[in-house]
Amino acid sequence: MKRGISVTRDYDYHNTPCVVITKKRGKLTIPEITDILHYEDQQRWSGRYALLLDCTEVTMGGNGCLDMMDERPGDAVVLYELEEGEPCPVCNASLPPFQYCPTCGSAWAENGTNIETHLADMQQEASRSIKNPDASEASRLAWYWSHIGSIDLARQLGLISEKRRQELYEEMRPLKPAITVPVDTEGVNRHE
Repeated sequence: MKRGISVTRDYDYHNTPCVVITKKRGKLTIPEITDILHYEDQQRWSGRYALLLDCTEVTMGGNGCLDMMDERPGDAVVLYELEEGEPCPVCNASLPPFQYCPTCGSAWAENGTNIETHLADMQQEASRSIKNPDASEASRLAWYWSHIGSIDLARQLGLISEKRRQELYEEMRPLKPAITVPVDTEGVNRHE
């Protein structure tokens, strides 16, 4: 461990278990905290943590009324370890699983998959639903545009390039349902 830095398990004033990192001189930075948790004490501190930020008047200097804390050199942070299925230290709600989605059951980790795999699976499902002879015209159109929306979202998130988005559009073009929208000729001038 770096000289002047210590990591201990403790309890906060609500008797919630926490991990306290203290530094005798200087301020702790987020990268420094991350490195400590990743690598110190044979990776004993490795895990998921929540960090509460104190952005109260005391930390800004304020008007002097709340300056009850003595200025000590150094810094300290309190971290709350997050365990899946346990209550959140902030809101006390049960935390979702970290390994898989609680709704669909698929793994959060990639497990050899990437965005292309997911888009291909979605395209296959959309294609199956569009080609379903029992599906209504509106349902087919909804499946088509839903998949186009997935492609657009992947592009907006930076997971695929604009060139790849155009290629995926072209792959979907033959699947676009040819639906004619009935024109209401009687109601053309209703709002005039």
